[in-house]
Amino acid sequence: MNWTDCTHDGCQIHLSEKQGLGWYPQFTRRSRKPSLVHDHDWRQEMEVHPGEDWAPQQPRRRRARRAHDEITSWEHCFNDNCHEHRWEKVDAGYYPRQVGDKGELSKNDRREHKKRRAVRTRLGGEVSEKSIPDVEAMEGKISDLRSQLDRAAQIIVAKDNDHERLDKEKEKLQQAYNRCKQRMRQIGGMLWKEGV
Repeated sequence: MNWTDCTHDGCQIHLSEKQGLGWYPQFTRRSRKPSLVHDHDWRQEMEVHPGEDWAPQQPRRRRARRAHDEITSWEHCFNDNCHEHRWEKVDAGYYPRQVGDKGELSKNDRREHKKRRAVRTRLGGEVSEKSIPDVEAMEGKISDLRSQLDRAAQIIVAKDNDHERLDKEKEKLQQAYNRCKQRMRQIGGMLWKEGV
């Protein structure tokens, strides 16, 4: 979805484009500037005239719009295509209705409901006698992970040593730079005295 089609002001995906242009798309396609722009103009005007007794009135702040999921719980959201409450509805296995009935999930959401339920039962610890883990394979994987961890630790130590060496070189160069700068000032002072 393009950011110009996104009418949700709190959308984190398209927020940077909206703030950059100062335009928040609406259903009516009217543009409006966020309160941050007005606040920025007010601050600039204050910096132009510092220390004066009068000041232009600070613009009223626009109340922040609350997100849909903060206002409505999923049980009271009757939009079957609501993205904020989709997973709660899928987990529950139905779409809520105003009258109190339960609406049937769409084909895709039924499929997702089955997948998520299967994952939960596997993670829940239902283990049969046939699914006993292979201990030797697990120990091999653990030893591989330990060797990878040792290699990573060696690389980190080497990088740390490189950083320490570079810091020392930086200090030496900074000292040489300061000495050179001080000597140039002395020479400049001597040349200025001779020229006068």
